[in-house]
Amino acid sequence: MSTGDPSSGARRPVLAVLLVLIGLCALLLTSAVHPGAHEVPAAGDDDGMPVLRAAAEAEGETPYTAVRQVTGPDGQPYGLRVVNRPGEGVVLAPIGAEDEPFVVEASQALESLDDRLLEMLRDTYRVADAGRTELDGRPARLVEAERADGTVAGRFWVEADSGLLVARTVYDQAGDPALSSNLTELEIGEGEWPERAETGEPWGEALDAQAREDLRSEGWKVDEQLTWNLRLVDARATEHEGHKVVHAVYSDGLSQISLFVQRGKLGSSHASSPSGGYVGTEEGGTGISSGHDTIFGGDVGQYQSMWQADGFVFTVLADAPAGLAGAAVKALPAPEGSGFWARVERGLSRLGPL
Repeated sequence: MSTGDPSSGARRPVLAVLLVLIGLCALLLTSAVHPGAHEVPAAGDDDGMPVLRAAAEAEGETPYTAVRQVTGPDGQPYGLRVVNRPGEGVVLAPIGAEDEPFVVEASQALESLDDRLLEMLRDTYRVADAGRTELDGRPARLVEAERADGTVAGRFWVEADSGLLVARTVYDQAGDPALSSNLTELEIGEGEWPERAETGEPWGEALDAQAREDLRSEGWKVDEQLTWNLRLVDARATEHEGHKVVHAVYSDGLSQISLFVQRGKLGSSHASSPSGGYVGTEEGGTGISSGHDTIFGGDVGQYQSMWQADGFVFTVLADAPAGLAGAAVKALPAPEGSGFWARVERGLSRLGPL
């Protein structure tokens, strides 16, 4: 059988690709609103997990070269030349751009289906083995991640010959492709390692459970779980111009949400809309939440948001369906209002309930 096209789907700048790579829920919402049919972990036999675990092992054992095409719903692909050398890392070279190749080490990235993402996937979705299929004429195994309401949230194609995960697609609630990644021109064996490839150190220092708890006691928003289906999979901290910056990555196993937090406030010159065709929701855009006026994006695909609240600046970068990205942002402190009455309301709120 053959299901869907893994290459359907928003153009992503190199920085966003890097953040997603560096960077990705079984607790139900405890609000007064009854959760929807899809807002609970999916039950059922996860017979597709052995297929994905084997693919994760193959990624760590099999050298190969390929072209990775990453696309969103507008159909515009972003290409990366990939050289995978187990034990050394993965070289990613943007195609058709002047950017230097860069190396992603295994310790730096949530690039493949490692144990952290596989655990998130299993805890959120039913991971079903959909049987044999074909991808670009090659025999493959199809695995589907199903929501509790039976809709498909993601599909994975594992090539039969190499055992590698060669394609994946994330779908929104309506069933439309939100993000896709497809390996083409795949060749097994050690490829050429670019001499100019940049190898950077991991971003910041990893924060263990005690370090995260210490930050929370000081007012930092570094939750272990943002929503029922977004759990913390990586947290790091570094210094920038003498100030601490925390980077937390949340995932449902399919998509990743990057959250950057630092003390301070936005300057008055901060733009309310960036370049690249994104629009702020306060200007009538179809972004995440009308309550966050510096959120940008279309219905699905790449999201960028930055706002200040409670003495901190929050920045969210997400390659995820709109619903998931929106839920992540809404789980964070709401942005501060502006004007006299907003300041009065904030002052009154410190006095307790009226």
